[in-house]
Amino acid sequence: MPYGAFLAAVRERGGYSADEADRVTRAVLTALGTRLTPDTAGHLADQLPEPLADMINDAEAAARDWGVRTFVAHVAEATGEDEEGAEVAARAVLSTLADRIGRGERDALLSRLPAEYAGLFGYPELAG
Repeated sequence: MPYGAFLAAVRERGGYSADEADRVTRAVLTALGTRLTPDTAGHLADQLPEPLADMINDAEAAARDWGVRTFVAHVAEATGEDEEGAEVAARAVLSTLADRIGRGERDALLSRLPAEYAGLFGYPELAG
């Protein structure tokens, strides 16, 4: 899925303008890259087109051990949204991401995150 198609899906899911979709996509994927270990982030980035891969690859040497609430708070800070709006953004972007990558990659990614993240990726039944 090219970047433009990814943004179109985020726009539709979140009810965003083109600029808003780009802004929330960058915030959510950068936060996700920071949340993941560099190895996991790199493997995920290999599945994505540019510039999505670059956003994920902004991972630091040590992954952040954020639960969902802290993750959403970081997205809120990056987007200027309140936490409710940031959660909507996270769901729109991460569910689009889950649709973009293969099932095996999605399952591997979700297995490396706390179960509560599954709902953000569009799989609330896996959230425990």
